[in-house]
Amino acid sequence: MSRLHLRGTPMNFLARSSLAALAIAAALATTTTSASAWGCIAVSEQGTYGYSYEYGDENSARERALNECATRTNEDQVCEIVECDQDS
Repeated sequence: MSRLHLRGTPMNFLARSSLAALAIAAALATTTTSASAWGCIAVSEQGTYGYSYEYGDENSARERALNECATRTNEDQVCEIVECDQDS
């Protein structure tokens, strides 16, 4: 057998390398999207707002958005959550 036959052809190497790269990319894509993240928006009557994103749970995202809104709002105004979304 020739040395070329033992190593395989360049086309076989390219095909195997491409398949390996696709498999790694697919594995990384599924691990990246499997974790869910929460984000919320809070608004006051005077129009100030607060928001959060990439929190592990909804309660933490709500708390962050409300706290941010409260720091921008007068004491006599109340901030309320207007929306929370998962994977935001």
